[in-house]
Amino acid sequence: MSAPLSPSAETWPLPADRTDLRVVDLAQPIHAGMAGWRGTERTVMQVAELDIEHDIPGGRISGTHLTTPAHAGTHVDAARHFFPGGHSIDQYGVERFACRATALDVRRGAGEPLGGDELRALDPGIEPGDGLLLYFGFAERYEEPSYYDHPYLTADAADYLLERRINVLGVDMLTPDCPHGRRPERFDFPVHTRLLGSEVLVIENLGPGVATLLGRWFLLAFAPLRLEGSDASPIAPVALVREIGR
Repeated sequence: MSAPLSPSAETWPLPADRTDLRVVDLAQPIHAGMAGWRGTERTVMQVAELDIEHDIPGGRISGTHLTTPAHAGTHVDAARHFFPGGHSIDQYGVERFACRATALDVRRGAGEPLGGDELRALDPGIEPGDGLLLYFGFAERYEEPSYYDHPYLTADAADYLLERRINVLGVDMLTPDCPHGRRPERFDFPVHTRLLGSEVLVIENLGPGVATLLGRWFLLAFAPLRLEGSDASPIAPVALVREIGR
């Protein structure tokens, strides 16, 4: 596992000369075969040609219809997801959806936990307001049955992130909590409740692009749809990272 470079080594904030700036797509694609929320709630997308008269030579007008749970695909959770009195996604200031961030390599197998002591040892100097993306090696399994049996963070790992006062946690899995098939009969969602209860945002189902950012600092942007009263929103997050020496 590689140690992140210091923020100063990558010239933070971003330089005025953007010729050495790389933009990384962190989203999973949206389509009918993608992972479903809770394994069963699926996205339906249809692109249809519309019966509209026009004068476009050789052209057709199409329209896309999308029906999806807000928690399917790459999305961000709001406090309202677990706390009825918590902020809905439209109640956060837009400044919450852009921050300095880093990505850590925490690859492991199904059902294997990531604890607080390990996070503490890997911490590259996270400061209040930073974002942390964790790459468990599951982004590439997004369309496979094995995607539903993933690693998870322990309660003390969530407590450590609260200690560091991060802005957002992102994972390349369905959830940072224990996978559904491994939970006890009564489950208190320790990671979600700790983080969202303290207004730390949670991004789930990050795409393979996060693997290209391991050990780097970057600007993370993940603006949601302004869905009034919603507990989550689909996002298309991107990372802007300087390529030193390019």
